[in-house]
Amino acid sequence: MHYLSAILPLFSSILFLCLGITVYFLSKGELRGVFLRFCYITFHWQFSWVLLFSLHNSEYSDLICKIGYSGIIFLPIAFYETIIHYLNCSKKYLPWFYFLGFLFLISLWTSNLFIKGAYLQSFGYYPEAGILHVGYMMMVAILLILVLFILYRELKEEKKRIRKIQMQFFFVSTIFFCFSAIDYLLNYPALIQKLNVQLYPYGVFFISFSMLVFILSHFITLNLTLENRVTLKTAQLKNSVEALEEAARIKKDFIANITHELRTPLTLIRGWTDFIIDGESGKVPAKLIKIIDKIALQTLNLTEKINELLKISKFDAGMEKLVLTKTDIDSTIFQIVSSFKGLTDQSRIDLKYACESKTGDVFIDNEKLKDILNNLIRNAYKFTEKGEITITLQKMNDWMVIKVKDTGIGMSQKILKSIFQRFHQGDSSKTRKYEGTGLGLAIVKDSVEIMHGTIFVESVENKGTLFTIKLPMDLELRETGSIIENRTEERRTKHTDYGSKDRRKKDRRLTDLAKINNEDIIRISASDKTLSSQKTIKRIIPKNSMGVILIAEDNTGIQDFLSTALKGYTLLIASNGQAAWEVIQQENLPDLVISDIMMPIMNGYALLENIRTHKKTTSLPVIIITSLTEQGDRIKSLQLGADDYLTKPFHHLELQARVKNVLSLHKLEREKTRSEQLEVFLMVLASVIESKDTYTGGHVERVASFSRDLARKANLPEILVTDIYMGTIVHDVGKIGIKDEVLNKPGKLTQEEFEHIKTHPVIGKNLLSKLKIAPIAVNIAYYHQEKWNGTGYPCGISKKDIPIEARIATIADYWDAITSERPYRKAIPLKKAIQIMHEERGKSFDPELFDLFMDENDKLYLKHFSSGKLKELI
Repeated sequence: MHYLSAILPLFSSILFLCLGITVYFLSKGELRGVFLRFCYITFHWQFSWVLLFSLHNSEYSDLICKIGYSGIIFLPIAFYETIIHYLNCSKKYLPWFYFLGFLFLISLWTSNLFIKGAYLQSFGYYPEAGILHVGYMMMVAILLILVLFILYRELKEEKKRIRKIQMQFFFVSTIFFCFSAIDYLLNYPALIQKLNVQLYPYGVFFISFSMLVFILSHFITLNLTLENRVTLKTAQLKNSVEALEEAARIKKDFIANITHELRTPLTLIRGWTDFIIDGESGKVPAKLIKIIDKIALQTLNLTEKINELLKISKFDAGMEKLVLTKTDIDSTIFQIVSSFKGLTDQSRIDLKYACESKTGDVFIDNEKLKDILNNLIRNAYKFTEKGEITITLQKMNDWMVIKVKDTGIGMSQKILKSIFQRFHQGDSSKTRKYEGTGLGLAIVKDSVEIMHGTIFVESVENKGTLFTIKLPMDLELRETGSIIENRTEERRTKHTDYGSKDRRKKDRRLTDLAKINNEDIIRISASDKTLSSQKTIKRIIPKNSMGVILIAEDNTGIQDFLSTALKGYTLLIASNGQAAWEVIQQENLPDLVISDIMMPIMNGYALLENIRTHKKTTSLPVIIITSLTEQGDRIKSLQLGADDYLTKPFHHLELQARVKNVLSLHKLEREKTRSEQLEVFLMVLASVIESKDTYTGGHVERVASFSRDLARKANLPEILVTDIYMGTIVHDVGKIGIKDEVLNKPGKLTQEEFEHIKTHPVIGKNLLSKLKIAPIAVNIAYYHQEKWNGTGYPCGISKKDIPIEARIATIADYWDAITSERPYRKAIPLKKAIQIMHEERGKSFDPELFDLFMDENDKLYLKHFSSGKLKELI
């Protein structure tokens, strides 16, 4: 019987142990630890009772009762802690309850005041309560009341439906947990005997049932939560579907509107250019016709790209529909292939077509068949430099098979995997050789698939590519609603009045000038066939060149535009960066480089980097022009050293202005550098003079300073002031050619020696003239010995025939000469020197310049003397 009594607590202990472990590992946060502690205490209590009810005698009953009650003491406290943690309620009373629990635990193990021992019941041994047990019961009652109050308050305040249902289950679960307190009556055998009732520990049942209700509440809450989420997601999905349907409708409307908005101006541009080319606006100059023809070609190019975008957009929006007409496939393909014959013949590519099986008339969408073949043949032409392109048609059961094979550059296996993706290109780098939008093959694939066909591609690098298309021959059965009856013979041949006998009769042009036919495609393909790999440099040399500009651009249309916009400059036009770099290395440096970024072989970035990293070209100005509009490309170009950055499209006047600004800026920089180099050279030259004539050394520096100050006071331009200063430094450079014994003779010179001395201006002129960068210095060296009254040398000119820089240098040179030590005499005292200077006014010196130099208000003539020298005037 005892063993049967242990079954219920055994079940309860296992239930709580599993529940606690499960919640701990499935939950997050602090609550999982609290709940695990509650479950463990319950397990501890229940498993202790399993052992207690299984005993045959009372030998260990007291010990097991104490072990079991060590958990029971903290069970209501742990239950309370779990509830307040779950509901995020105040925990201020919790420490006090745990403190009381530990006091009861101490009394349990140190005395019989809490539990007296075990006594025998019908179901087994059970602990008998001591006097302190009553106090414990009061604590339990307080805890249960607190829990019920908290739950009732939270339940009343809760507004959310699911949360409220959960709280209701918690409330019921707590009530059942409270019923488990009936087991405490078994701790009072006298009360049981008085009541004359036989009680089994039903508290085990109630606490287990309360946990089952708790678990059930979680399942019900979870189910309600999931239902709520499903309802919410269903509503969201419904809204998303409606939004997608609305977006699809808007997209269709957008495509319809944009088709009109884009094609209308293109139609007008094309229509008016055709109108002018056809001569209906009167006679147009041949030069203007060429420009208009270029506009017409680029209009075709733009129209085709827009048409490609519109086609792919229609496919993506599901707006593209089949239009089936009964067609002689063999004849149609032959006509399409034949339209490319002239183009391929020009490039010496053999274009072949063969119908290997009789196909007869089939229903097919002619426009989509043209899109397929035009794109495949154009691709084959673009990527085939030499060899052949072969198109074949054959019938295989109920399928027609079209093959397009070329002997071009082929594709790698990596490229083949994504060849039909939108906007994908085999080479999308900035050095790609072949241009394009990357939409052609995507249109081919979509066109094939909408006609229930398949397309395969095989390719070997450097050997060629083969496209195989399979189309069903029973499209009229698969797409019965797409059949359009052929127009009657009368409708096809109906004459239209064009309003002019000379007007070219183009039905297409009258109905849709934004439509591209095969003639247009051939013309575009011819212009797209790049010549960028060629090393030939196109040279344009005007009569009076304003400078040399090297252009690196692979697009022939842009080349033509730049050559027209920059007329007046000598232009060297290269089709790729490598060719441009070879020009820079092999020829004289241009004044400016204009480069695109995306070019074959070597892109603009690499070209710019080469220019900036080579000593010879590091200061060569570069302007980048490109279609790339990302800020990163602009930043990278400027970081690599570009002087300017221009984004296509741009106005020709803006280009001209930027070219002029960059050239002007670099000219100023070169002049500044040249000026700095000249100054260094002249200073070195002056030091050479000083080594030859110790007198001349200090003299030239003072004369240069006096001359600079006088030139500035005369309000001459600052650049001329600088040139006068540097020129005066070497005004006596001609003395290098004078014999040392004459130059440094302490006594009076003979007439022959004086004549020898008089040659130094000519020697100076001849020396400095070779520089070609110092005309002012040449004038000063040559004319500084001339006098205002014409009695000077070497030319004997007078007054304002003497250059102003020489007149300034004469005053400064004379003044410093008489106030300085000479080889044959001492310096003349300042007062006497001033008197001599005034005597020479109007004789040796320009009176106006002299008056500025000797002005007593600022005493410029005393500025560069030492304080010791100035004491002479006191």
